[in-house]
Amino acid sequence: MNTAMTRRDLLKWGGIAAAGVVSAQALAGCASPKNQSERAKETAAASSWRDAPEPITDIAETVDCDLVVVGAGNAGLMGAMTAQEKGFNVIVLEKGSDIAMAREAVGSWGSRHAQGHEQDTARLINYARKVESGDVSMALYRTWCEKSGEFMDWLEDIETPKGMTFPFEWHAPSDAEAYYPPMCTNPVMGEFNPQGPNYGAYVHLEVMRDLFLEAGGTIEFSTPAKQLVQDDAGRVTGVIAQASDKSYKRYNASRGVIVCTGGYGANKDMIADLCPSALSYCTSTAATTEEGDGIRMALWAGAVLEEGGGAMVWNRGVVNDDEQVGPDLGNPLFLPASQPFLRVNVRGERFMNEDSTYPEIYAQGTRQPKGFSWQVFDGTYWEDIQRFDTCGCSRLAPAPDGSAFNADVYDCEAMTKEHLDSFWMQPQLDSGALKKCDTIEELAQTMFPDADDQQTFLATVARYNQMMAQGDTDFGKAAYRCSTVDTAPFYAIRTSGNFLVTINGVITDTNSQALRADGSTIDGLYVCGNDQGGFYPHNYPSNFTGINAGRSGAFARIAAKHACGIE
Repeated sequence: MNTAMTRRDLLKWGGIAAAGVVSAQALAGCASPKNQSERAKETAAASSWRDAPEPITDIAETVDCDLVVVGAGNAGLMGAMTAQEKGFNVIVLEKGSDIAMAREAVGSWGSRHAQGHEQDTARLINYARKVESGDVSMALYRTWCEKSGEFMDWLEDIETPKGMTFPFEWHAPSDAEAYYPPMCTNPVMGEFNPQGPNYGAYVHLEVMRDLFLEAGGTIEFSTPAKQLVQDDAGRVTGVIAQASDKSYKRYNASRGVIVCTGGYGANKDMIADLCPSALSYCTSTAATTEEGDGIRMALWAGAVLEEGGGAMVWNRGVVNDDEQVGPDLGNPLFLPASQPFLRVNVRGERFMNEDSTYPEIYAQGTRQPKGFSWQVFDGTYWEDIQRFDTCGCSRLAPAPDGSAFNADVYDCEAMTKEHLDSFWMQPQLDSGALKKCDTIEELAQTMFPDADDQQTFLATVARYNQMMAQGDTDFGKAAYRCSTVDTAPFYAIRTSGNFLVTINGVITDTNSQALRADGSTIDGLYVCGNDQGGFYPHNYPSNFTGINAGRSGAFARIAAKHACGIE
């Protein structure tokens, strides 16, 4: 896989480049948020996605195996290999024509790399509880803390012979309020270069696919699962899927079924019903094939979907001069949008502490007039970015200790000012989305047609500059995350959201077994990845770098072990 490839070209498709596909599925119109919200309610009222279909009976072929895994992604391949390497007969059913794209960051707790960087488990669990309004499964978090280290060590042990390297990221700012616990491993093919580039990122799932096939496993692509099979006692005993010739095949699985199909981000009815606001103010989407297949099948089998309706949303979707929002626009992304520069609304007013995670910045912007905000910075932006020392995928400068993954998450090139300018700044300057002016007064006139809004903005900048030198008494931004806007040239860009994936899912126990409303387990049914609930039903804690790919793989491994009785 050539991860350097043509990601620059794909950026015009917005978040689709991050998902590793080249076509977008229109999810909503370009109407105003109000009209879109009204349309979402109408869609939800007519939705029948919760209703179980008639059982499929015209089975053309039946296949027997030990374990069926639905979905070949960050969860599915890990669960499949866990069982296959122990001699079980595993079949993976994948809706698409290839495996899902890997993340470059995989989070775990307590791996061999964490020695010397140990953290307090209770602190992580309670932090997650607080940022999720107390509505997480603390038992799931504790299980992840106890078992994900073993998962990561296993992953490294079986992929290292194939040439993979597993560098560990532990850098965090020396700020007690900036909680970035060291948990992230960044698998890369070949030698890890702390200063970049690292073209071999994103390939560890391809390595896992090859290992699984070499071990005797089977992946049937373009074979979407349609229904689960249950016996009279309610145990899930298999899956009915549709083959490429449109015939139906029944896969009997003596050990059970692991469902991990990626959430429901591309299902209009489910989004409208469960979390319309997460999509309404975006200007691009990475969700193209995740239509809630696994969640719906689990619900039809008696499982319960957790309350809420959460999604991962980057605050990096560019809003053009027409000020339209809607995920089908396919607008490009602006990676620096996650930096804690000044934010103002369309009236020129500052409205938040910009030192926030990307889902928080997006959410705050949706509450402003027109549903987006302006990011404003000056000619010292690179010096500011280095001082900001942000972590995770918002990092745009090398970490002082060399541990963080210094590579653009889109083309894997080294992150430098030159790369930032050429790859991210210049295209938006050329398109006109990024405004550049010699004076702050000229910038105000470029941003706001109304004279009163211009004056409000100039007063906002003056007050902001004063507070950045004396302390942010308005919103309390930490001093090292402050920056003045007083050195030409001056920049501004409108941004809103880039929709990634949904994150609320089916309620399970700590073995990933789906639960009924009465709390009993549905024997034979395991739900993992973005189909599994309990981790973040409302919001993604993006300062837990790599946790989503990490929890997906860890719980799929837990599920496979439980299903097959592997110690």
